[in-house]
Amino acid sequence: MAEERLDEIGALSRSLAERAGEILLDRFQSALDVDFKDEHALDPVTEVDRAVEDMVRAEVSARFPEHGILGEERDDGGPEDANVVWVIDPLDGTSNFINGLGIFACSIGVLDRGAPIAGAVWVSTSRRLEPGVYHASQDSGLHWNGEPDGELDSDLPASSRLSGVPGGTGGVTGPAGRRFGVVRTLGSIAAELTFAAEGSLQMTIIEGAKIWDVAGAIALCQAAGRAIFTRPKHGRDWRPLQRFGEHLPGPVGSQQLRNWSDALAAGDAALLPTTASDLSKEQGIRPAVKRAATRQIRRVLHRPGG
Repeated sequence: MAEERLDEIGALSRSLAERAGEILLDRFQSALDVDFKDEHALDPVTEVDRAVEDMVRAEVSARFPEHGILGEERDDGGPEDANVVWVIDPLDGTSNFINGLGIFACSIGVLDRGAPIAGAVWVSTSRRLEPGVYHASQDSGLHWNGEPDGELDSDLPASSRLSGVPGGTGGVTGPAGRRFGVVRTLGSIAAELTFAAEGSLQMTIIEGAKIWDVAGAIALCQAAGRAIFTRPKHGRDWRPLQRFGEHLPGPVGSQQLRNWSDALAAGDAALLPTTASDLSKEQGIRPAVKRAATRQIRRVLHRPGG
């Protein structure tokens, strides 16, 4: 892709993320119409999610009508066979947002045949204690609000640094736990990956994410020189991520990207992928132990006189 075209894409993604952030801050802690995308009321969506996505879609369609558009809240847009696809998560961390917890993000990623070429993630807070946009395009390095983002130096040992792990894993012990250090789950995948890019988190592991959760921040991790590994849904081995859907047959288009949900690990190259693999093995043990314990409890309860 021509450099001037890439610069134009990067500039637009940053601008749209900034505008999205302004909308989110304006509506934060205001009265909202909240719907749920599942029968158990675990997956909320608000009119703010839809308004931000509609704004981004309209701008991208006007500037780049030949590009595809994939977002969390609407159907795919643009040509079905487009090589370049914009991937939008208008509000990542909706549950935090509607409950008044100030950790949420807007993520915009741009993929060329599945490979990240630009990303912009607006975050509600940062190590600077202010909201803003982390952004990058191919070979540009990581930026914060238009300026190169300085490397976050830390003399802390790995055991005292912060790492993100999938929710519901409980206490992390064993080899993975020692390397993970202090565990955090922030409620926003895009924010966690962004903080892994800029160094506040030494690493993070994401399970069951969708492409819109991660596309923007993975571009940031690449720009910051972080290690990025992926593991297919039905696979065991971690492999370096070059492009999304690279193990799928045929060209990577919007439909293939929409169906993507592999595991991801990103952060300090010295910790990956071994730590992710160790954690996965430990997680694999837990369901079997839980099932065995459940069977034992049932046997006790069904004994005569039990």
